[in-house]
Amino acid sequence: MWTLDVSNIAGIREGAPTLEPGINAVQASNWQGKTSLVTAIRTVLGGSVTAATLTDGADAGQVRLRTPDAEYERRLERAGRGVTAKGEPYLTDPQQQTAAELFAFLDEYNAVRTAVREGADLTPHLIEPLEHEDIEGQIRQLKSDRETASADLDRAERAAEKLPAKIDAVDDLQAELAELEAELDDLEGSDSENGEQAELREELTAARREREQVSQRVNRLDGKIESLESQIETKQQELDELTVDSEPDLSAKLEDKRTALREVDREIETLESLYNATTDVLDGGHLDLLAEVDRRLDGDHVACWVCGSDTTREAIEDRMEGVSELIADRRSRRSELQSTVSELQETQQTIDRQRRRKQSLEGSLDTLEANLADSREELAAAEDELADHTDRVDTLESQVAESDDRRKSLEQEIARTETKLERLEDEQSSLEARAEQREQLQQRVDELSEEIESLRSRRERVVQSARTAFHEALEDVVAEFNPSFEQARLEKHVDPDSGRTEQLELVIARDGREISVDALSEGEVELIGLIAALAGYEAFDVGEQVPCILLDDLGGLASEHIHTLVSYLEARTEYLVTTAYPEAGAFDGHVLSPDDWEVVSDHVDQPV
Repeated sequence: MWTLDVSNIAGIREGAPTLEPGINAVQASNWQGKTSLVTAIRTVLGGSVTAATLTDGADAGQVRLRTPDAEYERRLERAGRGVTAKGEPYLTDPQQQTAAELFAFLDEYNAVRTAVREGADLTPHLIEPLEHEDIEGQIRQLKSDRETASADLDRAERAAEKLPAKIDAVDDLQAELAELEAELDDLEGSDSENGEQAELREELTAARREREQVSQRVNRLDGKIESLESQIETKQQELDELTVDSEPDLSAKLEDKRTALREVDREIETLESLYNATTDVLDGGHLDLLAEVDRRLDGDHVACWVCGSDTTREAIEDRMEGVSELIADRRSRRSELQSTVSELQETQQTIDRQRRRKQSLEGSLDTLEANLADSREELAAAEDELADHTDRVDTLESQVAESDDRRKSLEQEIARTETKLERLEDEQSSLEARAEQREQLQQRVDELSEEIESLRSRRERVVQSARTAFHEALEDVVAEFNPSFEQARLEKHVDPDSGRTEQLELVIARDGREISVDALSEGEVELIGLIAALAGYEAFDVGEQVPCILLDDLGGLASEHIHTLVSYLEARTEYLVTTAYPEAGAFDGHVLSPDDWEVVSDHVDQPV
């Protein structure tokens, strides 16, 4: 069971309704809080918040939701003409919030239902959640990762190609070393020198090997120092050429523009709410609900439902034209501010990159210079050590009375061969380790390529999934509701150059002929709108993100059709909340009574 605590949300001042798994029906007459409960549930689940969400006249409100697993809360506070929301709703991910708004929160103002009513293009709404995925950015990153993996794979392939030759070289050198050592053993075995001479020769051999090793170390240090000096020169040159731009008060400017942008957004939201509400009253034929209308020859005269003054329908429409101009002006201002914010953000990012690069270069220089100093110190010590070994070798050679050029040559050759063999064996081990990575790297490259292709086709898969879900749901609707049309489909219009779906056109057929939405009954239009929303619900797996579907404004459907629709949707979600008038009849599920809540209409005289 879900428990809600609602305070000052839309028309509900206080209430603590509960939702049970399955159908939850809110049945009541007008102004009793049915839609307000749906608004409260939308709010705490993470839906959008407008000025109308907070009860008129209240400065603050909140919705708290307690589930068996967690607790969520959304607090609203009035800020000028707008409303701010705080707290932790059920949905926090922007993509999930957008998908729920479009495909699970099916109230009167649902964008998909509205698009169907108006015969508008459904494509922007059905793929809108994809805008939060930054598919192009993900593809760029995956391509970069694939290039790195491919480069590593190329190196592994080249290592595998070099490995046989390297193994042969190691084998040849091992054989050569064995021959040299065997020859030296033969010479030493035939040597008839006394023990002292043999000892001198052994000492000389050891000294020569130590000198050769130190000489190799000196050469390596020379090469290392040369490399470090080159790196330092390159990085110092880059550092000298690097310029860090300066933009005083950039953060303050950016925050000022963002603040101004948010204010313009709130103004637009307020003006649009006023314009849409008033236009709905005038164009929707609801004027009689709010004021007495005196229809005269010179036009309809009404008492303003806000201030009570006498006015005309034409005057109200003229005022709405002014509001429309204000909205256009604010939208133009918003576009200018968005452009300025983008430019300031780009400038800030450029300066940050320059600073980070400068810090990186300075850090690298410090490290390289420290390494250079250490290497020079190590080289000086190695050169001193080499001089000592050279002196010792010279001394020992002078002590050996008998000249044995061949023995010296063998010993030197063995020392050089051992050093060379050690280097070749290290290279062989490195090549073997790198070659062993080929299969793993190839698998990584293939996986990245699959991910890239999957992302490239993500949009088309969503479109196809939505079309399939729409057609499957339509078959159920035709079977369950028996509408006047026998077929409806989402027909793709594909760009011939890119192969990308540009538009999903709603095509409806009756008696084998295509018809427009205007030719359908109000109930049939609402059914198609709900089916289209359900297509997005399936395409984006909304049921796995939020276990709730909200239904409101089903007045266009007959009572039996409302029950059929509710039963059909019940199988697709854990919690189904629907509003209905009492004349719709009893629902097979949990019934919520507004009598248990304190609503605004409890303190206002209702029209007779």
